Amino acid sequence: MKTALLLAVSLAGASMAVQADRHERKEYGYMYDGLVKICINTQKDNALGLFRTLKDYRVSRQDAVNGVVCNGQQLMDFARANQAVKITRALQRYEDPNKGRTIIRDITATAAN
Repeated sequence: MKTALLLAVSLAGASMAVQADRHERKEYGYMYDGLVKICINTQKDNALGLFRTLKDYRVSRQDAVNGVVCNGQQLMDFARANQAVKITRALQRYEDPNKGRTIIRDITATAAN
């Protein structure tokens, strides 16, 4: 009797947990699916598929390079780690390390004595 009661309580708890997970995934499902497709196309080095996915989800290439994270790595680092040569070459111009930074260098001439 106690075993049956314990089993019933654990099944009820598990079903509630699954429903909560489904609700959360459904709420963020559209964008989550897009990000997964971006990461998969990058890993497969499928440039055409990546650019089609970016266009379908209205994500600019600049935003993808600066904002998309796959497996804890920025998109370009993820592409390099997976040897995605086509993706790296196509998105290289969007990865500018000095963009948005101002560098001021004072140039002074030394006295020639």
